Amino acid sequence: MTNTGQPPPEPDPVAFFSHPRNPRHRRYEILRAFLFERIPAKVVAARFNCSPSAVYTIARDFRKLADPSAYFFRSPTPPGRPLGIPADDLRQQVIALRKLNFSVPDIKAHFDEQSPRTLSERAISRILKEAGFARLPRRTRAERTAVTSAPIQAPESAPLPPQGTEYFQCESTGGILCFLPWIRRYGIDKAIEEAGYPCFGNIPPLQAVLCFLALKLVQVGRISADDLFCMDRGLGLFAGLNVLPSASWLSSYSGLTTPSMNQRLFAGLSRIWINRGLVGDSANLEFITLPHWGDGDTLEKRTSIVGGRTVANLSAILAQDSASGLLLHVDSSVRRQSDPGSILEVLGPFSAGGLKPHCLVFDGRLTTYAGLKRLDEEGILFLTARRRGHKLIEAAKELPKDKRVNICVPVQDGTTQLEVAESKVPLRVYDGEVRQIALLSRTRHPTLLITNDFESSPSNIVRLYARHSLAQVPISDQLAFFHLNRLSSSMDIKVDFDLALTVLAYNLYRLLARDLPPALRHRTPQHLFRALLETGAAIRVNKTCCTVSLERKRNLPTLLGALGKASSEHVPWLGQRHVKFDRSNRARTPTRLTEIRPHP
Repeated sequence: MTNTGQPPPEPDPVAFFSHPRNPRHRRYEILRAFLFERIPAKVVAARFNCSPSAVYTIARDFRKLADPSAYFFRSPTPPGRPLGIPADDLRQQVIALRKLNFSVPDIKAHFDEQSPRTLSERAISRILKEAGFARLPRRTRAERTAVTSAPIQAPESAPLPPQGTEYFQCESTGGILCFLPWIRRYGIDKAIEEAGYPCFGNIPPLQAVLCFLALKLVQVGRISADDLFCMDRGLGLFAGLNVLPSASWLSSYSGLTTPSMNQRLFAGLSRIWINRGLVGDSANLEFITLPHWGDGDTLEKRTSIVGGRTVANLSAILAQDSASGLLLHVDSSVRRQSDPGSILEVLGPFSAGGLKPHCLVFDGRLTTYAGLKRLDEEGILFLTARRRGHKLIEAAKELPKDKRVNICVPVQDGTTQLEVAESKVPLRVYDGEVRQIALLSRTRHPTLLITNDFESSPSNIVRLYARHSLAQVPISDQLAFFHLNRLSSSMDIKVDFDLALTVLAYNLYRLLARDLPPALRHRTPQHLFRALLETGAAIRVNKTCCTVSLERKRNLPTLLGALGKASSEHVPWLGQRHVKFDRSNRARTPTRLTEIRPHP
């Protein structure tokens, strides 16, 4: 609407009372006509364009008011939260930046980066309006870049200075800093240093490995040509750096690692689990295949469909402790086409780390009867499922009733009763006999378990294999959190090094779960990350301490309680600083906003 320069027309006093526009003024006129002038409700409703029931409702609510004058006659206040009054120095800084032709978003970005005190865009706009500044004209991208500064680039990665102080915020990766107490408590940092990983550039070996571990612990999507993760200060602080190195640096460092370094890491971790009493007398072995985007020459010649396309698979043998759920060892050099006796290759790193499993539980396709013979010669107990042929199935069904017993075994949702039958059977190329336990079912073919353990009861043997079956599927699903379409898999990283860090990240989540309440103790890493660790934080670093203020979240008290149990001393790679965790006054910003529509 154009401004003609003429003054606006004078308001009509009669129309102000006969046709009120303000809702509160309209209620006042309705009440005056109905209660004071004694006009019928139908006439009042026709005059003010409402229903008679609305007139009665307004009168009913009016009679409930303790002080009607305070309701109708009070100073108007603007809607929403009262605006705070910025300090004079902040006001002068905003005005000085506008004189340099900084826009409102540019001024806010400057305060977020340079000052511990922040201002909203609404407050900045109000300061500029009160100071008499007009809106900036529309500018091109080149003009905006010339006014503010050069394009933002990630600085070069460097260790934290021992006497530096700073304040910054991270949006969604502040939760992984909570793993620092567990790394110090269990001495995992010493195991990484003793593994002999190389130093590359100005980054020490421990910080270099923690750079990869930081990307493993967070659920970051696969990025092929973008290094935005290098801008995240929270990830850099986890590794004791200002920011993480670029993707090219990570790929170059991976080329310097060797399988012997990874084996020394597993040996060091094994000694930690033994000293902490976290390892039982049995271990589960599983052959897994996971989609991987690494070097194709080292991958199995098998493919799977992921996202509508065919990708190569990473194949490996995993060893998991039956009691604690920790992954004890991983070997990516073993293939399905390898010698059946290659199962003993897994036991070599066990011995180097001091692990001597009393019993190995695995699937029947992992090895052959010749491999079982070699395990028996080494004095190792085994428990596996026998390959069932037609004759074996029929023979198990025809077992007499007097040889069958009922036992109780755990399942996914509780326990169940099973009918079993025990016998001794010979095997090809196996000296002597093995113990066979047939799990009979009325609806399915019987399952045949074979073992060289003749002392344990059938109930204990079935329970041991049941724990292996319950953990078999979740292992592959949980490792997909670290591998499937992950950021580190989009880089050119060695398969064995990538898989070793996957095992380390998985074990950190299991150590965290041990200090959580029972309801969260058996959750997957993906669930724990989303429920506890996917949150922002305000971080203050001074000369002696690093304070991490986590954003308020539903499960934040649970996480803080677990952090109290895992309290640690100073963190060497953070410049010998202590790490403290508390809750921030800022609530967690949801990643998705749901539009709430009023009910019609």
